[in-house]
Amino acid sequence: MTNELPICSVSGGKDSTLLYCLMKEFLGDNFLPIFADTGNEHPVTVNYVRNLHVMAGGPEVVIVKTDFTDKLKERGKPAATGNPFLDMMMWKGRAPSSKAQFCTEWVKLYPQLLYLQKHYPYREWIMYTGIRAAESPKRAAAYPTPFTWNSYFDCEYILPLLYVTEDQVWAGLQSFNVPPNPLYALGFGRVGCFPCIHSNKVQLSLLPDWAWDKLEEWERIIGRTWFPPDLVPGVHLCTVAQAREWCRTSWGGKQYDMFKSVEVADAPACLSTWGICE
Repeated sequence: MTNELPICSVSGGKDSTLLYCLMKEFLGDNFLPIFADTGNEHPVTVNYVRNLHVMAGGPEVVIVKTDFTDKLKERGKPAATGNPFLDMMMWKGRAPSSKAQFCTEWVKLYPQLLYLQKHYPYREWIMYTGIRAAESPKRAAAYPTPFTWNSYFDCEYILPLLYVTEDQVWAGLQSFNVPPNPLYALGFGRVGCFPCIHSNKVQLSLLPDWAWDKLEEWERIIGRTWFPPDLVPGVHLCTVAQAREWCRTSWGGKQYDMFKSVEVADAPACLSTWGICE
């Protein structure tokens, strides 16, 4: 029996879903799919991940979360809320940004590392991910080969989809008869953090009311805005409320878009609508 442990990094997006399907095809149930619930996910994404093994017929995805209880106590901060993303911001005293993107480490990588160290300390980890070079020039430059070393997990890092196109991803999911995350049907080009700190105006304009309400509540708790400086033209440090209004405008942020619906369509949290609920 081999000591290797193939690990499938699951995000709930199309690329990692195809990766899961391919690993199921070649490895059967002999791999570990793992997903980090950041506390800033759309409920549909979390439910989609929970049901991935039902749709694709592979092993159930392990869902992990970071617990910031001890870290908040060490700094004399308020008690943890149980939401990893909010607790992380309370611990750091701010929201993450493009220049301080600590969210990737603390709410995505860290809980996975702790889980692997606790449950598989003596296995030889091999981390598989659905990263594709076509996603961005930065991705392509960072990963010139599908075989590399992951220094964070200290293990081999394999990118089977590195040279796969987006069209091939969609075709691959269709061939496995596995439906994609329903959020794609609502116009979201990416799924994952909802919203991501890198979201632009168009992406932010798609957020439903509950997501904006969440950001406003987080802003109140941490005492600082979620958004980076100068996001809104003419406003150096905009509040969530100001960003929310700005996203409804066109023509340089001064005129409301008459063609934009006041209410943004949202996906149901229950996947029974999509025929893939447990």
